[in-house]
Amino acid sequence: MLKGLIICFAVLFAQLAVLNVIDARLYNAQDARQVAATVTPPHKEDEEDDSQAPSL
Repeated sequence: MLKGLIICFAVLFAQLAVLNVIDARLYNAQDARQVAATVTPPHKEDEEDDSQAPSL
C-alpha cells in the first residue's frame, strides 16, 4: 500500500510540473502578443510632400 501511495504522489507531482511548464509558456506567449499589439510602427513620411514646394 505504501508503494502505491508513493507512486501516486510521484505521478501527481510529475503532472503538476508539466502543467506548470505549459502554463508558463502560454503566459509568456500571451505577454509577447500584447507587447506586439501595442507597439505601433513609425509613420512613413511622403517624399513627394517634402520635395515639392506648395503651389499657390
